[in-house]
Amino acid sequence: MTFGYTLLVALLLLLPGFAGYYGYRVGEASDFVSPRPDRPNSTQTIFLIVLLALVGHVVGAGLFAVNETLASWKTLVPLPYDPNPYKALINGRPPTGLSSLAIELELSFFLALAGAMFWLCEKIARAKLIASRTDPIRFGWLAPIVQKAGIGDHVAVGYVRTTSEHDGAWIAYEGSVRRLTLDDDDGIKMIVLEQCDRFLVRIKDDRMERVDVESSPIAMMHIASEQIADFAIEIFEVPAPANETNTPAANALEGEG
Repeated sequence: MTFGYTLLVALLLLLPGFAGYYGYRVGEASDFVSPRPDRPNSTQTIFLIVLLALVGHVVGAGLFAVNETLASWKTLVPLPYDPNPYKALINGRPPTGLSSLAIELELSFFLALAGAMFWLCEKIARAKLIASRTDPIRFGWLAPIVQKAGIGDHVAVGYVRTTSEHDGAWIAYEGSVRRLTLDDDDGIKMIVLEQCDRFLVRIKDDRMERVDVESSPIAMMHIASEQIADFAIEIFEVPAPANETNTPAANALEGEG
């Protein structure tokens, strides 16, 4: 077995696992919070990639098993070689008689298998049953807030005191949270606020006071972790729009009619 063929075999075997894991990461991403990044050399990540690759190849080998069963009953397209690539991988050498078109079809099979794993894992990550169980792992202490904000009937308001200080006053911002990013330790790595207001925070001996600043709201504000001294978040329920047909005036008109 040459080095080139060995490298190709390793890439083909791991491709469905990487595609499935990437699809799961894409599916678990939220519009509100970005999941925590993978830790370097994480055994959990390696385990999931290998497991997903094995699942994909079990499905792929099953398709060729079904094809072989049907071919034994009736051959639809005669081929000068065995089309099952897993037999070649186990034998450790490519089969003889492969044409350029055959190589193209074999590689296309693995590419299609990787695409199917990406699509399937993305759908699994977005399933409510899976998301409800994995949200505490993905988002940590923000999981309850993410779940409420994802429904659409709650809005998150963030308060950020920055590290910018002058004469005992710190610059702070208040606005609706557009997006959050967590680091490995569940800390705020980045926050984006919409329609945020600026104000000053003064800390005295016995109290902390807020000094509002007359200024127009900022449409969007990006604050990195190096600029964040303190951060607080609050959830508010968005009231449902009133139904005009159920108002007392409308009911009185219907009674008169």
